Amino acid sequence: MADSHLLQRVDILCGDFEETKKYAAADTFFYLDPPYKPLNDTSSFNSYVKEAFDDREQIRLRDFCNGIASKGCSFLLSNSDVKGKNPADDFFDDLYKDYNIKRVFATRMVNANAEKRGKLTELMITNMEGNMYL
Repeated sequence: MADSHLLQRVDILCGDFEETKKYAAADTFFYLDPPYKPLNDTSSFNSYVKEAFDDREQIRLRDFCNGIASKGCSFLLSNSDVKGKNPADDFFDDLYKDYNIKRVFATRMVNANAEKRGKLTELMITNMEGNMYL
């Protein structure tokens, strides 16, 4: 009931993130959960639509975050931690170097290979200060 009460003042939008920009005001909070960047060649579950959510889309999402942050909006973005699989892969660390990046553990219960189920790190990226969000 408490969640229902809180959500009475919330608009949840689903679609291309660019379409939400018109709702951006200084007190707007964006939670962004895009298709995750694959951790390897066989983990490419990012085809929610016919157009792939590839590195260009990830960069477009970062540009969107820059735009809403400049309007005074807060955002929290989740994504895969490619550096957790390949320590030399700085894709997200470089892409979001101007923001707060935290690695958090997530448990995977679904995988065709049972030995690959378990904990791995994911990224939480935000323009908010402090640890109140993680």
